[in-house]
Amino acid sequence: MKTMDNETRPSAAPIRDLRAALKERSGSVAILFALAAVPLMLALGVAADYARTASLKSRLQQAADAAVLSAGARSALTQAARQQIVLNALQANLGSLASTVNLQATESEPLPGTYTVNVTATLPTTVMKIAHINSLNVSVTSTAQTIGVSSQAPLELALALDNTGSMMNNMSDLKSAATTLVQTVMSAGQNGSVRVSVVPYVAAVNPGLTDMSMVDTTAGSPWNGNWYVWTWLTQNSGCTPNWGSSSGGGGSGGAGAGGSGDANDLIEMINPFRRIAQELFGVASAHAASSGITPNTIPPLLTYSWKSPQTKKTYTVPNGFLTVGKDIWGLHSTGGCEWLENPGPGVISNYDLFSRVMTSTGKAATWKGCVEARPTKTDVSWYNGTYGTSLTASQDYDVTDTPPSASDPLSKFVPYFWPDEPDYSPFTWSTVAAGAYSSTTKGFHNNYLYDGTIPNNWGWAALSYPNWSGGQYLLKYDGTTKAAIIQETPDAAGYTYGPNAGCPDPVVRLTNNQGNVISAISNLNYWMSGGTVISEGLMWAWRTLSPNAPYSDGKAYNTPGVQKVIVLMTDGVNELIDNGNNSTSINTPNVSDYSAYGYLGANRLWSANSAQTYTAAATYFDNRLTAACTNAKAAGVKIYTVMFNHAGFLTTAQQNHVTSLLQQCASQPTYAYLATDSVSLNSAFSAIASSATAAPLHLTK
Repeated sequence: MKTMDNETRPSAAPIRDLRAALKERSGSVAILFALAAVPLMLALGVAADYARTASLKSRLQQAADAAVLSAGARSALTQAARQQIVLNALQANLGSLASTVNLQATESEPLPGTYTVNVTATLPTTVMKIAHINSLNVSVTSTAQTIGVSSQAPLELALALDNTGSMMNNMSDLKSAATTLVQTVMSAGQNGSVRVSVVPYVAAVNPGLTDMSMVDTTAGSPWNGNWYVWTWLTQNSGCTPNWGSSSGGGGSGGAGAGGSGDANDLIEMINPFRRIAQELFGVASAHAASSGITPNTIPPLLTYSWKSPQTKKTYTVPNGFLTVGKDIWGLHSTGGCEWLENPGPGVISNYDLFSRVMTSTGKAATWKGCVEARPTKTDVSWYNGTYGTSLTASQDYDVTDTPPSASDPLSKFVPYFWPDEPDYSPFTWSTVAAGAYSSTTKGFHNNYLYDGTIPNNWGWAALSYPNWSGGQYLLKYDGTTKAAIIQETPDAAGYTYGPNAGCPDPVVRLTNNQGNVISAISNLNYWMSGGTVISEGLMWAWRTLSPNAPYSDGKAYNTPGVQKVIVLMTDGVNELIDNGNNSTSINTPNVSDYSAYGYLGANRLWSANSAQTYTAAATYFDNRLTAACTNAKAAGVKIYTVMFNHAGFLTTAQQNHVTSLLQQCASQPTYAYLATDSVSLNSAFSAIASSATAAPLHLTK
């Protein structure tokens, strides 16, 4: 009998068939995967080889760029020599890689000024060798081109040229060298792309300003008219100053009434007395006297009556002028006299004084255009401490191209006014009439106006001679008395006289008119007066290139392609000319010739900056030059310097000093040149012209 198990057990054959089929399919998949893996691995290998090729091409391009710039920079060499420069540059950039890629390179100059380097390399493959691709070729090209002075690369060049008296016998050499330079650089430019300015300098510069809003005409700047501030003019009639057993007190005119004493002591003493006077009279009341305009000195004068609290005497005083009572600061502090005193700070304007100087023909003198150096932070700090003002200086204005602003009186330019100097000789103490300087009478260099007198019914003593403060008599500028001499262009000996003495030819602003530039150079003259203040030449050269006022002629700083260049030439050291004094014995507050920084004996140098010797003044000017050069270079100006020691004019020590100073000023040591004769001067200027117009290489491909 059949059982249920026998009847219902399924057959094993279908299961065996399924297993067999699965076994067969698994084998097929493995085969298919194996077949697919071959091209996949090949593709990955190809990708790796091509990645290596891309990396090599990048490195080759960088190396080719460096090589073409190196070769193009030596354009004067033969093609074979440039080819070797290329190979050396590629080797230096690629290192050991160069020997593994079968490097080939060629250098060529398809067009003048265009240089091309073609580089090829063969890179061995790795996986691609399976496909019988054993290597890949890689090639790059790099092209560089010189871009000369053009509208895309304009040149702005300023010539700062020393026109001091020491150049008397060498002006023709300077004119020749400067003319050659101008012709070279201006001929190299295309379509007026070279502009040149000319800045003649001595101890001051004539910038030729025409916009009077940039000029301080109202005594807002500290040093405007400061020479005259609080000077004691004369004592009361009948009083002979008695300064006691010591050198005694007294203002800057203390010894002027026949007293004796050392002028050094008087100069040192003037400042504490002025500070006391400021407390007594007050700066604010001095300003109120004329609202910032120079008190009138042209007859008829308005006056006021002053009764001395000390002596009860009554005097007549011109409006705006001050008085000092008898010994108000103690016994002998005023020599036992009462004094008529010039106005206080902030109310005497150099600009006003020009119209009060009458020429020999009866015409009013006019401002020629020279300016004084703008103040420094040290100047302003001293001024505030001395006069109780609160001016704010955030920078040294004298060595920056900060534009003048109506809101900042410190930024404006003060008209240069060389004061009339005393009517006596500091050597003989004899009276010397106003007129041209004479080595016989040994007077002061710029005594062009009679020192004046005082009406005898005012209660004051007549002005006496000799008098240390004779150069500070403000009342002499009366608009009536004719000057003994006014000479604004150099006479046969190179001297000038009057308020514009020592003021050179005006600046020629940036121009692309070659004829105008060469004409200005050919008309340059030498000026015997003043001295040499190199920083002023450098600064005004920079200002002609600046995009800022007062000229705003230069293109904006960092404009692509624009090159700003200063050529600074001098034949001497920074110095002030001695003015009728033995330089080892200072006899008068005038002390030196006048300059953009005033007299050596005036407050700016002597008091504010403690420059009380000619050597100290020279050091001060050296520091101003270094600061000016540093600031100009920081603004992107390239500076070349030329030291012209003609015929051994300077001693070896002086030449070494100036050479070092100018090397620091130049943009790099090789930009500082030394010339000793006309040939080497021309060579230096020619080298500068070539360097300034050298066409830089630029990668174009």
